[in-house]
Amino acid sequence: MHPQPTNTTAEPDDVAIVGLSCRFAGAADTAAFWSNLVTGRCAISDHPNPLASRILDPTSPLFDRLHTQRGGYLRDLNTFVPGAFGLTPDALAGANPDQFLALHLATTALRQAGITPSALPAGRTGLVLGYASPLNVATANWLQHGLIMDQTITLLHRLFPGAAETQLNEIRQSLKESLPPVRPAALRTAFGHALAGQCAATLRISGMVCAVDAGAASSLQALRIAMDELLLGRCDIMLAGAVQNCTSLQSLMGMNCLLPFTTHDYPTPLGREADGTLPGEGGGFLVLKRRRAAERDGNTIFALLKGIALAASDTPTRDGRPDTHALTAAMQQAYQQAGAEPATIGFLETHGSAIPQEDLMEIQAMRRVFPEYVKKSPRILLGACKAHIGHSYAAAGLAGIIKAALALHHRLLPPLSSLRNRLHSRLTQAASPFHGASAPRPWIQGRNHAPRRAAVTAFDTTCTMGHAVLEEHTHQP
Repeated sequence: MHPQPTNTTAEPDDVAIVGLSCRFAGAADTAAFWSNLVTGRCAISDHPNPLASRILDPTSPLFDRLHTQRGGYLRDLNTFVPGAFGLTPDALAGANPDQFLALHLATTALRQAGITPSALPAGRTGLVLGYASPLNVATANWLQHGLIMDQTITLLHRLFPGAAETQLNEIRQSLKESLPPVRPAALRTAFGHALAGQCAATLRISGMVCAVDAGAASSLQALRIAMDELLLGRCDIMLAGAVQNCTSLQSLMGMNCLLPFTTHDYPTPLGREADGTLPGEGGGFLVLKRRRAAERDGNTIFALLKGIALAASDTPTRDGRPDTHALTAAMQQAYQQAGAEPATIGFLETHGSAIPQEDLMEIQAMRRVFPEYVKKSPRILLGACKAHIGHSYAAAGLAGIIKAALALHHRLLPPLSSLRNRLHSRLTQAASPFHGASAPRPWIQGRNHAPRRAAVTAFDTTCTMGHAVLEEHTHQP
């Protein structure tokens, strides 16, 4: 017999994080990720493909050159065992490897929550995946078999006008044989909804399943949907995650046009010397339940999700400039949902991309929402994951959520790595409520204060602005 849904209309409930998993640059799991954050380790490295150094040109305006080869790459962590998920090698050729990362992370999060897939309540478990990959292995193979192949043969025909049609067909066939075959099952993995569906089918999840593309705010959008499903009583367990994997050289060229990359060895979020971000790979998954159900079932509760608010600019911009008003609205709405004052936040994980105009916009929104510092009032410690792992785009917000949840769970505040450079001047002005730390420190909370609370910001300059509020779980059974 499956558990009955909780009557959420009788008394407001919270959403509890009862399981989590992640894999980012330099961190195979959450334990390694947390260790890197606490010690301030930067996992930025050169691209694993040797070709990157040969097409590197920081001054080139062309779309076919890289401005940097640095990034938060998974490197040797980008390995999986597809057979563990019932996938045969023959079915993998030309498929999108992001599906393996999503499956691994979802399975790991469930295991960490002490839940086996067979125990998931039928029809009462859902999965939402944040995914925003414009170019992956499956789409590249698709293009190579079609458009690129035709362009190649046309070029050969122009260079060698006397070539017989049979010769060109032989060349075409030879080129096709060098590529993975295009199979429907592999081709479907090019799409986010197929990744979410494959992951859900493998785990025998039969509730609501969908993929969300809201750019760099995808993971907060996915979490918001998962929260709504739980609080409205439509599901009893929700898996919410995001992945951003396999950053090919071709996709990096496009990303460099959308996200200005620094030419230095690492980004400096919120710093005065910030001049651009760097790409990152990875992802994570959360297992969510209603708080009272989690307490009843004896689950470990890492943190409570108190509110997630989203907002979008109502004024289109041609150059992708971020909208301070939209982010301010999202932040204010998140605190209203959470029933918490901004002044009670002890840790703020910023979007912190190190792109100057984005950082400035975020700082302006923060100064509007958070009250100025007065003597003896609590001050807000800042964080910025991208200094460690780069900008993992669709998974960037989830990296921040996991970091905040672990900080609440361990009652430990991680340092701000961008203190290697000076903080932005607007963060160091008199009466600023924000500060950074060069070393981890215990998260001490006086008895008369509110519960420990953290907040996370993620946004996409051409799409959604998002802000989440988390709280420690203080219930004693």
